[in-house]
Amino acid sequence: MNKNKWTVGLAAAGVIGLASVAQAQDANSVQTKLATTTLSGYVSTSYQWTPGETTGTAYTQGDARANRFALDVVSLTLASPTSSGEWGAGYNVQLWAGTDADDLGVAGGADGDEGLAVKNAYLTLNLPVGTGIDLNVGRFDTILGMESVDYINNPHFSHSWGYAIEPTIHEGIKGSYQLTDNIGVTGLLANTIEASSAGSSNNSDRKTWGAALNLTAPDSLGFLAGSTLDIAYISGDTDGGSNAVENLYVGASVPVPVDKLSAGVAWDVREVESTQAGGSDSVVGVYLEYEASEKLTLNVRGERVEDGNSLDVGSSNGDAWDLTVTANYDLWAGVISRVEYRYTVLDNPTTNIEDSHSIFLNLIYGF
Repeated sequence: MNKNKWTVGLAAAGVIGLASVAQAQDANSVQTKLATTTLSGYVSTSYQWTPGETTGTAYTQGDARANRFALDVVSLTLASPTSSGEWGAGYNVQLWAGTDADDLGVAGGADGDEGLAVKNAYLTLNLPVGTGIDLNVGRFDTILGMESVDYINNPHFSHSWGYAIEPTIHEGIKGSYQLTDNIGVTGLLANTIEASSAGSSNNSDRKTWGAALNLTAPDSLGFLAGSTLDIAYISGDTDGGSNAVENLYVGASVPVPVDKLSAGVAWDVREVESTQAGGSDSVVGVYLEYEASEKLTLNVRGERVEDGNSLDVGSSNGDAWDLTVTANYDLWAGVISRVEYRYTVLDNPTTNIEDSHSIFLNLIYGF
């Protein structure tokens, strides 16, 4: 604690006490830190209509919420940006309440339909090496994938099959470094490859590790300028060390010679080695987005699913085609309003369920 001569003089005269000075300065320090803290979040609600039987439940929602309303999630985030200086620090805490809090699979989620879970909680630290390494220490989102865990960040309401075979959340340390304006790298070291925060309790000598390369085309490449390429790999064990898993992801945004139309492509591969079951799952997805008007955006996602007996698209080795069409319309201020149609068809169904149709209505208020 630093005290100027005037403060010391008042204390010596008995006008104020040094304890009071200490408390005041501590309070000012807390107020200064709170002044940089922001509160943000969103509330997502939905209705799903799925007539008849479905082909599986691996993609988010599936038939588990067929023909009913749902409070998907209430997400609240408290965050403070990394402070200035070579050794700057900050934090990010994201809490989830609602049905999806249970689906995260992290410790702390309740058993039931109204769970509460800590989705993210990490320190943000600047390590002054080169241009600066950005560190996240704690629980954070994974480093790969076209789609986010958070609905509000995605063009579609229902998640893709590619998302279904990706890791989502890790506990450990993640570091990002920008080599140039157009090249970035990220690495992580975590307990397990799955969302569980229990760590690899039965095989503690093994950890999950991963690396990602992010490339952005410079202006000198002409029509390719601004396009991106992301390559990421993660290898590790599930909680307990019973299953060794490897994930490879390649995603890209590509230029399209049509005004207001953008496109992306994603390729996901998951290899599972297990004493009980294993196999290779892969998904290729194509994304299209068209800004039809100032308020209306149309999104299309097409996927080819190659099931290696662990993705569960409705049958053993049930390869499939999937089409999702979503209309986003800005009807209310601050509200994402979506109507979505999804169609899945199996190549070789082992039951009488060959295809399924689903319609989703989704409203998200963000703040």
